[in-house]
Amino acid sequence: MDAFQRSDYDMSVEAQVHLSLSSPRRVSIPGEGLSQSSPLRVALSGSTACVIHISNGVLHVANLGDSRAVLGVQEQDGRWSALNLTNDHNAQNPEELQRILGEHPASERRTVVRHDRLLGLLLPFRAFGDVRFKWSAEMLNRLYDTRPDILSAVSESVRTLPPHYLTPPYLSARPEVTRHIIRPADKFLVLATDGLWELMHRQTVIQMVGEHQAGLLQQRPIIPSANTTLGNLQRLLLERRGRVKAVLEDHNAATHLLRHALGDDGYGSVAPNRLARMLSLPADLVRRYRDDITITVIHLNEL
Repeated sequence: MDAFQRSDYDMSVEAQVHLSLSSPRRVSIPGEGLSQSSPLRVALSGSTACVIHISNGVLHVANLGDSRAVLGVQEQDGRWSALNLTNDHNAQNPEELQRILGEHPASERRTVVRHDRLLGLLLPFRAFGDVRFKWSAEMLNRLYDTRPDILSAVSESVRTLPPHYLTPPYLSARPEVTRHIIRPADKFLVLATDGLWELMHRQTVIQMVGEHQAGLLQQRPIIPSANTTLGNLQRLLLERRGRVKAVLEDHNAATHLLRHALGDDGYGSVAPNRLARMLSLPADLVRRYRDDITITVIHLNEL
């Protein structure tokens, strides 16, 4: 917890020092305001985080925001089940919603969270950076007055004070830490940003990684029911063949998940044309179809 909060604090202080060197309506050094590594640009950006620490059979998860850690558990009968090790920090989490409401006066109860977003703007209630939800109104107004060069390079929503901005900070960098003792049935762990979970259910993710890990070397027989048509049977066979081909194509489990998340044809296989379209969307359109996706798969039997 200290490491998360100190990292966020240092980021904020460095940006404030950078801001203090700015004179009102200053003319920036060419290219400085557009630099992605500018302390102010970094602090205005935001990021969630999900960190795992494993030692002596004990697993700790530090989560900040709406990324998730999901454990792949193999039951005695061979089936796979998904166990959440994290909680999303957003309006869909009742405890998190009560936390954020309790940190501000009752007079702000209707404005702190609007349309399931922090101040009506931000989905996660915890994150690194995004100082426009943390700094004082005076500090933010100074930013708007002195660094038009920075603001011209960021999204329009960042260029003005958030509505009903009365008692900051509203956004927290304090992670939620959970503990889990690893059992023999716990086979792997999937860490991913919300971009994956918006496209795939956690049970589907775990099932897919479990099948990939096993290599689908032994296919369970298809036993048709009394009302199974030839068309349905053909679809099931094509679906199974597609899964086998996909496993052979992707040696990396995270790549396997990503390919299916972006190119799913609705039958458990990957449609190459759909995958190509999703990967070639221009930067100004891609967020309409998907969020950023980062995936890490940890195989516990390899530790």
